Amino acid sequence: MKHQLWKSPRLTRLELTSPRLIKRFALYFWPVLFAGCGDGSGGSTPPPPPPPATPALQHILFVGDSFTHGRYSPVRPYNSGGTQNATIGSPLVFDENYGQTGARAELEPGPWGGIPGIFAEFAVEVGLNYDVHIEAISETSLAKNFDAASGVVAQSKWNAVVLQELSEKPLPSSLTMSSISDPAAFCSSVQTIEQGVHSVASSAKVYLYETWPRADLAKTLAGDPTNPGFTGSYLSDLTSLGNANHNAYYSAALHDSEIAAVAPAGEAWQSAWDQGVANPNPYTSSSTLPSLWYGINPANNPSITSADYLHPSIYGAYLSGLVLFQQITGIDVRLLGGKEIAAQQLGIASGVAVQLQQVAWQTVAQENSAPINQTADPCTLTN
Repeated sequence: MKHQLWKSPRLTRLELTSPRLIKRFALYFWPVLFAGCGDGSGGSTPPPPPPPATPALQHILFVGDSFTHGRYSPVRPYNSGGTQNATIGSPLVFDENYGQTGARAELEPGPWGGIPGIFAEFAVEVGLNYDVHIEAISETSLAKNFDAASGVVAQSKWNAVVLQELSEKPLPSSLTMSSISDPAAFCSSVQTIEQGVHSVASSAKVYLYETWPRADLAKTLAGDPTNPGFTGSYLSDLTSLGNANHNAYYSAALHDSEIAAVAPAGEAWQSAWDQGVANPNPYTSSSTLPSLWYGINPANNPSITSADYLHPSIYGAYLSGLVLFQQITGIDVRLLGGKEIAAQQLGIASGVAVQLQQVAWQTVAQENSAPINQTADPCTLTN
């Protein structure tokens, strides 16, 4: 691969540049290199230089719903089981709502790791020091999340907070036919939570996690899949939903100058479809390409009786995790390569993982915050 400046059957360039591996080389091999190499006057061997310092621990919280925790196994429980007051980075995520009751009770079995668990795994692999937490409530808006768990979200320890809105809320009701849709209220929630976080953690970075267009909504707009012209209408509606998500999330960031960035996962999904990496049409297509939505599998946890074309599959969750990691850390996710651990553990083939890494990198590298076919500022639209 072009980005690999050094190749080995055992170690990738990413592994060689990992701070943890550099430290190990310094500790174990530096004394060997200098053994017996005195100063020529019978003096002792000079001491090895100190190993590189471990990067400062970063505490990051992901706030959202099932588009953050993933809903289905193996994504939902992935890398769960972290500790609440960690002092060192870990691939394990601490689930803030595990064991809670009332509004914070978890509908699917916990603890949850989800897409934050994928992020945490990437961080360990590249030698970053992240303590990852999740505060996600299924089928719940940002406003209700904050009402239920403001004490979790507004904590002074966070270095970064990631916000994901209920999928229908940022979209105009003309696309969802839902009373939940309220783009202006979404923008307001972003500002409320951002201000709450910064009131106690002034240097924390607040990110928006822009999610993907839902196939089930595009199907509703396009009509019966057996009708002539369904495929064209469906793909057009899918694009419209994606554009509306883009416009809402970037408008929310524009209206709140304290938002650090938008992680455009939804646009990465669109790019994966456009580039033939994934199948955009599960209704009339017989494609063998991966689906970014969950669909239905031989064994489903939780149990379902019909295909789910709104939540992420292992591929959709992996792609979203890549975009979040690239945007938040600035690390080139292409360096993860075909032997990346999260992909292997989730059951993603090496070649597909590399394709998704390329899509994620390209999406963030070519990010464009400009509105797409926008007729009105979403932050002014109410139901």
